[in-house]
Amino acid sequence: MPEDPHPYSVSQYAAHTMEKYTLKPFSSESTLHYKKNLNEPQQKVVEEAEGPSLVLAGAGSGKTRVLIYRLAYLLERGVNPKNILLVTFTNKASHEMIHRAEALLKTNLTGLWAGTFHHIGNVILRREAEQIGYSPNFSIIDRQDAKDLIEDCLEHLGYLKREKLFPKKDLILNIRGLASSTRKKIPDVIKEFYSQVEEYTPQIQNILDYYRKKKKKANVMDFDDLLEYWFELLQDKETCLKYARMFRYILVDEYQDTNRIQFQILKKLSSVHHNILAVGDDAQSIYSFRGAEIDNILDFPNTFEGAKIFKLQINYRSVPQILELSNEIIQRNVNQFPKKLEAIKKDGDRPAVVKTHDVYQQAKFIAQRIMELIREGIALNEQAVLFRSRFQALEIEVELMKRNIPYVVRGGVRFFEQSHIKDILSYLKVILNPKDELSFKRALCLHKGIGRGYAQRIWERFSRNEPLRVIGDRLPRRAKQGYEDFAALFGPLQKIKSPQDAITHLLTFYKDYCYVSFDNPEERILDLEELAKMASNYPTVKRFLLEFSSYEDFKGETMLSPSEKDDLLILSTIHQAKGLEWETVFLIGFNDYDFPHPKALNSQRSLEEERRLFYVAATRAKSLLYVTYPETKFSAKNGLIIARPSSFYYELPPSTYENWELEDSTGPGFF
Repeated sequence: MPEDPHPYSVSQYAAHTMEKYTLKPFSSESTLHYKKNLNEPQQKVVEEAEGPSLVLAGAGSGKTRVLIYRLAYLLERGVNPKNILLVTFTNKASHEMIHRAEALLKTNLTGLWAGTFHHIGNVILRREAEQIGYSPNFSIIDRQDAKDLIEDCLEHLGYLKREKLFPKKDLILNIRGLASSTRKKIPDVIKEFYSQVEEYTPQIQNILDYYRKKKKKANVMDFDDLLEYWFELLQDKETCLKYARMFRYILVDEYQDTNRIQFQILKKLSSVHHNILAVGDDAQSIYSFRGAEIDNILDFPNTFEGAKIFKLQINYRSVPQILELSNEIIQRNVNQFPKKLEAIKKDGDRPAVVKTHDVYQQAKFIAQRIMELIREGIALNEQAVLFRSRFQALEIEVELMKRNIPYVVRGGVRFFEQSHIKDILSYLKVILNPKDELSFKRALCLHKGIGRGYAQRIWERFSRNEPLRVIGDRLPRRAKQGYEDFAALFGPLQKIKSPQDAITHLLTFYKDYCYVSFDNPEERILDLEELAKMASNYPTVKRFLLEFSSYEDFKGETMLSPSEKDDLLILSTIHQAKGLEWETVFLIGFNDYDFPHPKALNSQRSLEEERRLFYVAATRAKSLLYVTYPETKFSAKNGLIIARPSSFYYELPPSTYENWELEDSTGPGFF
């Protein structure tokens, strides 16, 4: 007989001890503890935002947490990740949300559609490229590549050979980008936003038409194309239906910052299931200059039939006194969804409105107060200086350098590292040091028809002390006019001793250069006028440059130990500060005709955006807010003038702030 495969007898099995395992009833109760981790309004959004839903998330109200929990809620209830579209304004934000949702659910969210509009558009266009005349392996060119391609178009069409200054490739690309985001025609964008180059409208249109053809021929797209062609795809009913069916739920962050084409894409994609959850704050819509449209959020209830509106008004960031001021700031706006931020934190200090004698005393106050707050335990990186316009920070930067307080300019470069400042200083440096090859060639290349090759040849002759006139006689026609303009500017400059007069002289040329080179020429000219004002404190160009050459390489390391390299004061425009927060915020230059910006004074719509900008600045502060304004200002046209505080100051109830007046025992603010 074969061997028994079960050698143990029944009695032997029975002798073993039997363990009992109890099956429990299945519970569908969530493990995410919504009630514990969310306040009541947040929980309501997470559980009830079916259909078109608008979440008005006030500053510091935890909108990111709501989006993450709403995403987790949908996934927990069995929605397939591939049927969810999460749109954010940075890929970093989408990665963070996915990571936190995965941590909550303890699962991998492979298949979820998440990222910026451009990222999602790229993925979809790869799938559908042939419909728009591209192959799926198209390349995406960055801004520098796009500028090079625009320059090729300029060269091919002959616009670089013209004698007068022609709009620069950066400016042309900015016009193209704004036209794309607003869905407006090129001539309309130029007329509305770039009137300084309106005479070149036909040529710019011609360049951009040729630019589009060259991209298609080369099978490349720029970043604007990713949205334009995506929207073009959605005009096909079958393709639109395919993706609208796929995206059962659409979640959109920072909805107040969407532009026209992004809104149109979202409307198409939500046309089947209608489950679009838009999270944003109309009170923080401050990017119209980039094409963002506040009407996208204000008109949401009319655009999406049956829309639900949720409000998140509990603020976890700021003390009640700062929120009281912030609520008063924004209540004057007519076009808004009314909200009132409520504080969780205990009482703190009232915001202070500080009157200073001039911009130099303003800088001294801020630098001194920063050092006092450090001694009181508020770290340097928990303090920020915010401003409406870049030129307002010059004196602050100089004062920080003098006191060796390390700082970083958020979203930009230090004042003296900006291209237009370096352009002007390059002329002055050659006067002081005729052997300065880099500065000479930088100044020379600003003029029509002179590239790096011609600049090198001219420099070699200039460095051999050939007279300016003789050099010009031997140049080819293309470079001759530009060189003659340079010589006409540079010759008289050599005889000017006052650095202020020298900069004013240079502005006779450089203002026109600004208008055809930059999309914010007025702001850059204001920077240069501020530089000229500061230069008025120095008797000679040499003294001026010697003073500021020591600032060019300033990094502030001497005050820092190796472990404190990130402990830097933040300097930022208000636009760049949105979404951030600090214990202490200094809002400087709160003067009439500076804030609100003069361009906003003739339009109720623009004035309301300026008021929102003030609101954003105030709500960045957790504990302390200082708003400063100089009572005297320098104007390039009128010299020294008496300055009033901003018109917004007079809208605030006196109970919402303290007035501070300074006693200055240090003497005048000049250097």
